[in-house]
Amino acid sequence: MELRTLHYFLAVAREENMTGAANMLHITQPTLSRQMADLEEELGKQLFVRTNRSTHLTEEGIHLRQRAEEILSLVRQTEAEISNDQLELTGCIRIGAGETPVIHFLTDAFARLHHQHPGITCELFTGNADTVEERLVHGLIDFALFIEPFNPEKYEYIRLPETNTVGIITRSDSPWADLPAITPDILKDIPLLTSSRTATAAFDVRAWSGGQVTTEDLQIVGRFDLIANAAQLIRTGITSAIGINELFQLHTPDLAFVPLEPAISFSCLIAWKKYQLLTKPCETFIRLLKESCSPAGTENT
Repeated sequence: MELRTLHYFLAVAREENMTGAANMLHITQPTLSRQMADLEEELGKQLFVRTNRSTHLTEEGIHLRQRAEEILSLVRQTEAEISNDQLELTGCIRIGAGETPVIHFLTDAFARLHHQHPGITCELFTGNADTVEERLVHGLIDFALFIEPFNPEKYEYIRLPETNTVGIITRSDSPWADLPAITPDILKDIPLLTSSRTATAAFDVRAWSGGQVTTEDLQIVGRFDLIANAAQLIRTGITSAIGINELFQLHTPDLAFVPLEPAISFSCLIAWKKYQLLTKPCETFIRLLKESCSPAGTENT
């Protein structure tokens, strides 16, 4: 499988039309069709469903599209790293993170780095822990910010010195908005959105409540990845959500944050892959990040 073939495949997947993709690639339509037929024969799978006017991906084609985008992204990144022989640091710092105010450690470190070396840029990807870790594993980001609980044994990491307070995000006129705290017996009565994290439970309600409440006792309305869209559903009044305080999306009069009692908070850590050769911009970024976390931060490198 050649990189050129993957490039052709992605063009067809994006255009959803063989002729349009061929025009974009500046090759003939029969040549492109032959290339795609050869790719399907090589893989032993049908990648496209073809009609008179469009070309759509099969399930196998969707899987290949994801992998092809990852492969070509890594190729471009590698070419940029190897060809960069300038004395001035240039390059891109790729950061993935969930929604947490603790992200300021990373953004502050990048701001210092960019001030010192204006040729360095950044890519910020926002997602839940599962999608962020998947991108880290596949090399699509350099650093990942995780809200614990998270097992970092597979990675190099720095634990950040700030924590996130866990509570209920609710509409400001809901029956729970003016309470000083949400106790286990109250939590059972609240319609809730919960985190969609699968690798590790973001909130262990049984452990928090001392066995008084289990997940089965909760009134689950749905699940969410990121709070920005979930906040719109909370504003309808049909549900609240288990989340953390101090997110900018929540700083509006129509939403309220009520902490849990017993109080619970999660720490955060910044992780990167073990045994990988870091670029000079990434090495400098780590050094600046360690400086901003010292002496309160705990690191494992």
